[in-house]
Amino acid sequence: MSRDPLVEAFESATLDASEFHHRQHLYVAWCYLGEMSAEDALARYVGGLKRLTQKLGVPEKFHATITWAYVALLDDAMQRAPGVSFDELLAQNPGLLDHQAGDLRRYYSQAELDAPEARVRFVLPGPRVD
Repeated sequence: MSRDPLVEAFESATLDASEFHHRQHLYVAWCYLGEMSAEDALARYVGGLKRLTQKLGVPEKFHATITWAYVALLDDAMQRAPGVSFDELLAQNPGLLDHQAGDLRRYYSQAELDAPEARVRFVLPGPRVD
């Protein structure tokens, strides 16, 4: 595993929460996905995020469905553009950064994400009626 300072701080749960935003979440997952299978990356990322939220005293902030979905979306983007840098990947996939109208919203409604069950376990999106 690469010894990127952000990844190390994430794994040791020593990050400053005020500096760990969505882009940094994606970066840690991108690092994992670049070094291991999607399944292993997801397990490692979920475990690290749960440890971090627990240590920060905000375990309720962990959202299983959002976490799983973003790791899957990120992995898909990486598979379609192998070898590109993190910044290049985000430039090619700006929907990964947009919570309001981005990639996640192509699959999930706000009501689905707000469901208590979606917070504690991964929930598949419902059928889309467009």
